[in-house]
Amino acid sequence: MLLTLMAALVSPPEPVPALRVATYSYPRYDRRIALEPLAQTVARVSGRHAEIILLDTPDALAKAMCDGNVDVAMTNLGAFVAMRDCPQVEAVAVLDTPDTVLERYRGVLLVRGDTGLETLSELKAAAGRLRYSEVLPGSTSGALVQADALRTVGVRASDFAARRHAGTHDAAMLDLLDGRADIAAFAEEPWRKLQAEAPERAAMLRPLWRSGPLPPGPLVCRTSAAVDCKALGAALLGPAGEALAGPLSEGWTETAGAVRFRAFEADRYDAFKPG
Repeated sequence: MLLTLMAALVSPPEPVPALRVATYSYPRYDRRIALEPLAQTVARVSGRHAEIILLDTPDALAKAMCDGNVDVAMTNLGAFVAMRDCPQVEAVAVLDTPDTVLERYRGVLLVRGDTGLETLSELKAAAGRLRYSEVLPGSTSGALVQADALRTVGVRASDFAARRHAGTHDAAMLDLLDGRADIAAFAEEPWRKLQAEAPERAAMLRPLWRSGPLPPGPLVCRTSAAVDCKALGAALLGPAGEALAGPLSEGWTETAGAVRFRAFEADRYDAFKPG
């Protein structure tokens, strides 16, 4: 018994698990680099090591947060609305994105001109013969807001003859141009670029719907004994937040140019529902 006690006294303590700072991957950005200053801030505030985790999709990020497998997450709007009602999940701050960037961050629904469709209301009768392309599960401007628009005319994504996830906004638009889809959901940016650079190709497509400006997703924290979410929020709204806002903002189109965080305002997000 004495030997057992002595062994327990000299045994090294169990390592403290690292806090998990996460977001989702997107081919256009190296989000591991974008999250590194945030992970350092989380480690400093908590006094524990933090590791970066990249999930495959916004929906996967939301599930990981709700299941308790992520401690702090940088979200997009789609991921946030899917997780905001989960227990212990708290939005602590949001990047203060310039108004000019917010004004241009919108989603669109386009169809091929040869479908003969002119308005959103025509989709209910036509959905069964159309192939639908969207960006990826939980994409804000390439799935979520379009799903809401479709619901207003009584259509769900499952009503289409086929549904595919293109992976990026440009790829969803190419699905239309190359004939792999008849209708597609993606951000307005590639559509504007196509009209400016290749108007003859743009003429193949017809816009059915355009969203209003979309707010970026907030940074969220899972309240636990390991993470003081209020302390993290206070740090982000202070000088530390100004130091990491720029690098973090470079990982998302909708946050480009942000140089600080602002307090989370719930009413900016109340109109948005999970896809």
